[in-house]
Amino acid sequence: MAVSGTQPTPPPHRRRPRRWMRFALGTAAVVLVALGALVIGFGAGLFHPIGGRDLPSFPSLTQHPDPALHGTVAYYGNDTGCVRIATASGQASKSVLCIAPKDLAVQPKQGVKPAGPQLIWVAPGRLEVTMFTWAPSKNTGRAPDYRAGWQKIVDVRTGKVHDVPHAQVPATPSTATGPTVSPDGRQVGYSSDPATGRVRVTLTGHAGTRTLMSARGPGEYTYGLGPVFWAPNWQWIAASDDGRILVITPGPPARTRVLVTGSGGGAGGGTAGPAFAVTGADLLTAAK
Repeated sequence: MAVSGTQPTPPPHRRRPRRWMRFALGTAAVVLVALGALVIGFGAGLFHPIGGRDLPSFPSLTQHPDPALHGTVAYYGNDTGCVRIATASGQASKSVLCIAPKDLAVQPKQGVKPAGPQLIWVAPGRLEVTMFTWAPSKNTGRAPDYRAGWQKIVDVRTGKVHDVPHAQVPATPSTATGPTVSPDGRQVGYSSDPATGRVRVTLTGHAGTRTLMSARGPGEYTYGLGPVFWAPNWQWIAASDDGRILVITPGPPARTRVLVTGSGGGAGGGTAGPAFAVTGADLLTAAK
């Protein structure tokens, strides 16, 4: 029951925020949203560095062949499962040996996986194709333990394949790639920084050092150069990056062109020795 002579206490008066305060609060909210978007975008770029950038773009020799280039490149095609050869000019290519799935099978009971194929030109027109098996080393930090697999010699001109007896198959891969110093003393060098994706190929001679190719790949930890070396005819320089084989002519001016895409360093989950091999001989006729 209400007491006579008293009035209920009115609610406290709430002052409406002034216009400038509303404007400031709204601006702050917009700034916070924008900063959040920047942070998310930076994080996406940090953890997914390939976003927004493609592989360095170079002209294609298969689309624009250069008959002045001589030599033949052997490589393993990831998309075909075959060893292929291609003219350095980009005019012709063909498969010379397709590897059966059973020859790439993982052997979980033995704890080994296939590694290869290793490709080496042993004579003009004769390509040595070697597969190895590998297992993680029992000693932490050491290279895998390799074992002999199988080896075939392919005559790329006739298509004949010779099986090498198992006792003659090497037990460990070769680490040789190709020459880096030409007979006239010009030395090829390269740098490949996995932390930034920046690569550089240089040529040092009597006149000093000059850059033949400088590029940046898609992002951190995703792009780099493999072996870089002279073709045995000393006309051009071979290099490999992310699934491509590049042909660099020293010029001047220097030119970098893509010869092959989809090349692999190894089938079946392992690598062994040179990912591709180069000879200075012309082993294929130009495509008609």
